[in-house]
Amino acid sequence: MDYIKKIADLLPGYNCNACNYRRCDLFAEMILKVKTEEKCPFLLKEEFKENNKKIKELVSNIDINLLKTERRFKGLDDYEADFLLDPLPGEPSGRMTLLIMGKISLKLGDLVKFRPLGCPITHFAKIIDENYGVYVVHIVGPCHRIRDDKFEYKNVGIAIPVAIEGMVVGKLPEVGQTVKFIPAHCMRQKVHSGVVVEAEGKRVYIECVDFKIW
Repeated sequence: MDYIKKIADLLPGYNCNACNYRRCDLFAEMILKVKTEEKCPFLLKEEFKENNKKIKELVSNIDINLLKTERRFKGLDDYEADFLLDPLPGEPSGRMTLLIMGKISLKLGDLVKFRPLGCPITHFAKIIDENYGVYVVHIVGPCHRIRDDKFEYKNVGIAIPVAIEGMVVGKLPEVGQTVKFIPAHCMRQKVHSGVVVEAEGKRVYIECVDFKIW
């Protein structure tokens, strides 16, 4: 059975990007992997209540653990990833470590606008930690942020992603292994690469984050 198509047919089909995915079929694939149907605001509306129920029933009858370990994750650029990188429990995105080059005063809790070196998409993030000029952030945009006049941020220009931390969905990597992965928050669902330097269960810390696949 083509589960992705079956789920996609039950989604609103607006391709509105509210769930952080460009198309509903891409979001359907993510629902199949990590049960994230609640990220679609339209499924919470009365007119889609029955569809939401059917999606939940469909997903509950699938061996998700088997799919997570055996399926390959493919990005929009057709590269295959080793795994998906989910946020740490209760957090909105993976923890990204940034080297911010611009000379601007920043503090914990600040919201910043930046473009990762090598990525064409403007990102928005909240600073949650700082250590000797290197900042750890949660990604909070770009969806809807550019059009929100009430959103106050500091524009820091281009920033270099140094590392990312999150939870592995798929085959667990080993420390020292060079991996290809897709951050769950990535709007483009692009395959990233990097080196695993810490691993504790499904929680991994990946350095030398790059958008190129060698």
